[in-house]
Amino acid sequence: MNIIFSFFLMPTNLFIFTVNILNWAKEKNLQQVDQLITSISVCNLVEEMLKLIKFLNIFLSSLMVTKFQVTLWCVVISCNLWFSTFLCVYFCLKIVNVKQALYMCLQRNFYKILPWIFLSSIMGSVLVNVPFFLKCSETSSNSTVDSSDITTERNFGLIHFCFYHALVFMIFLLIAMLIFSTSAFAVITSLFKHIKQVQQNLGGFRGPNMKAHVQASRTVTVFLFTYIFMFSILTVRLISPAATWSYALYPFFTISKAVSCCSLIKGNRNLDKALSNIFNGFHCAKSNNMEESL
Repeated sequence: MNIIFSFFLMPTNLFIFTVNILNWAKEKNLQQVDQLITSISVCNLVEEMLKLIKFLNIFLSSLMVTKFQVTLWCVVISCNLWFSTFLCVYFCLKIVNVKQALYMCLQRNFYKILPWIFLSSIMGSVLVNVPFFLKCSETSSNSTVDSSDITTERNFGLIHFCFYHALVFMIFLLIAMLIFSTSAFAVITSLFKHIKQVQQNLGGFRGPNMKAHVQASRTVTVFLFTYIFMFSILTVRLISPAATWSYALYPFFTISKAVSCCSLIKGNRNLDKALSNIFNGFHCAKSNNMEESL
């Protein structure tokens, strides 16, 4: 099942990436939401390539490749979650109106700080995870020349270091989840207030922004549940890394990724339109083939 959804995720994220890059090449500009969605798709693509590396490493049996793969996977996962968090924050800033100076400043200047958001997310993820790779590499190189007592001591030190790394990694992701959840609940609450106000004042679902508001809330809701689910799986894997049953959670992790990708496509006008054009092209080609056969 995990392999099946991986085959689905690769072309899906490649589609998101390609459509946005083509739009950028044509318009010489990429909207903030499209920049965030593209970044998420890149993270998903890298994650799928890491799965391929992991599969190939079964035959290569390289310990260094395994350490690099695990470290890069942690970096990509944390980047993905932070990019998704800021996508949710973007929707919140666009939809929810709060009369507070800092919030209003973020609304006006989000496009200016977006490059710094990307940079800080990547740098934070690297700084949290790369020391783990360096420590493992140092321990491995020293264990080949040290005595057994020193090696045992180093292994105990590595165990403690891994524990603290896992703790810092989870705190880093937990901060993102708290921001994500707060923004998502603000968007969803705003939608219900908006619907109630429209029903009371106009007696129906009118207004130019209602459809966009509903679509953004739907995307945010799907993201919220899928990422809470993925965060829970990560927590279980880090708490019980040696438990065999925890490996059974990986397919559900991949399924959650697939659901969030579908939500991104359906919630974005350009992506949804491009996908509809592809399906219409297939339908027309199929109809033409049937007419020719007749």
